[in-house]
Amino acid sequence: MAKKKAKRDPRLARGRKVLEEWGIQLAAGQDLDIASLGERIGQNADADLALAALLGEVQTAESAQFLAQWEEKTTDKPLRKEISRTLYRLSQKGIQADRPQKGAGKSILTPIEPEGYLSAMDGRGDRLVWIVKSRVGGGLHFLSSLVNEPEGMRYIEGTEISRKMLRQVLQDLLEGRGVTMVQVPWRYCDFLMQEGYERAEAQDKKEVEAYPALRSFVSTTPADPQAVPLPDSLDREAVAGDDMFLTTSIQLGEEPEMQRWVFDAEQAKPYVEKISSAQESPLVLNQHQQKDRVDDVVKQAIAEVFSGESGQAYARRLEEMALYFAATERVASAQRALAVSLALQKEGASGSGIPFCEGLVQQSIGLHYTEERQQQQEEAKSSLIMKPSEFAAQAQQAQRQRRA
Repeated sequence: MAKKKAKRDPRLARGRKVLEEWGIQLAAGQDLDIASLGERIGQNADADLALAALLGEVQTAESAQFLAQWEEKTTDKPLRKEISRTLYRLSQKGIQADRPQKGAGKSILTPIEPEGYLSAMDGRGDRLVWIVKSRVGGGLHFLSSLVNEPEGMRYIEGTEISRKMLRQVLQDLLEGRGVTMVQVPWRYCDFLMQEGYERAEAQDKKEVEAYPALRSFVSTTPADPQAVPLPDSLDREAVAGDDMFLTTSIQLGEEPEMQRWVFDAEQAKPYVEKISSAQESPLVLNQHQQKDRVDDVVKQAIAEVFSGESGQAYARRLEEMALYFAATERVASAQRALAVSLALQKEGASGSGIPFCEGLVQQSIGLHYTEERQQQQEEAKSSLIMKPSEFAAQAQQAQRQRRA
């Protein structure tokens, strides 16, 4: 007599339909997105059963270990039975899982480590710093801050989002603002936030006082100091020993992110005023004399901006940009940014002779000087007051006309 065919649990069919609606399709040898699968567990009992069965089709050690940890944590008897059946099928194919001892397993909904995300620096030294950690039961703890180098944390926010929402935020930032967030070791992000908070707290900034409470959702252990986590492909000694990277550092200005590196009006103001003062002097200067005055102001700006504490802040900004460029597969730019950073870290460095530093100062002062001159010209159209430089220029022009 033929054996009766085992009756298929109708819940598995219903569960497969739910998984299809969620866009979850599993196949042999497929890499698993553990975090995404973890988000779905517990949302639908039929889907849980179907997922436990489908994971047997993936036939990898990762799927077996996922099932073993799931089995340890769930209290649903039908689900535990389905997981056990799937693990048995996998073992028959030589795929074994280390089933954790009772009470010793880690939740499959919580990754071993949180995730860290970092944006590029802008011209003021601001960058976005994120930490993301999966929540037990689904979803993510999301900690977002804006941290300035060297002023510290400007704001801090914490919320709960889904993995899908995180992907959407990343996409919106890229498409709407041209900002790419790169994944970096979360402990570096943790250090940046902690350091930034301490600097802001010293300035009595109330907008960041929620940080300690928000961070407790991510970690309860103190944040340790961290060096910029450069990849092994960026060898500091090799970069420092090749003059080409420093010589061609002006090319950093071609990168979209570095085009935002322009002094703000406040930073450029003292140098613009000095150039304007020379132009408005009652002494009529020829073009060569005017150029010398401008060159002197630019040299002074380079020496002041890229030395001392300000110079060290720029060195750190550029080292972090080297990390960012490496993460976005722009190796040459990463090497150039690191070369400038290393040069600025040398004792007595001032930025002089470094093409990138010189170009940044010239571009920034030139931009703000042009804007100021345009504003002055607009104001002069409606003013009867003549400045000494204007009077001298007109007198010189009249004298030339008489001699002609």
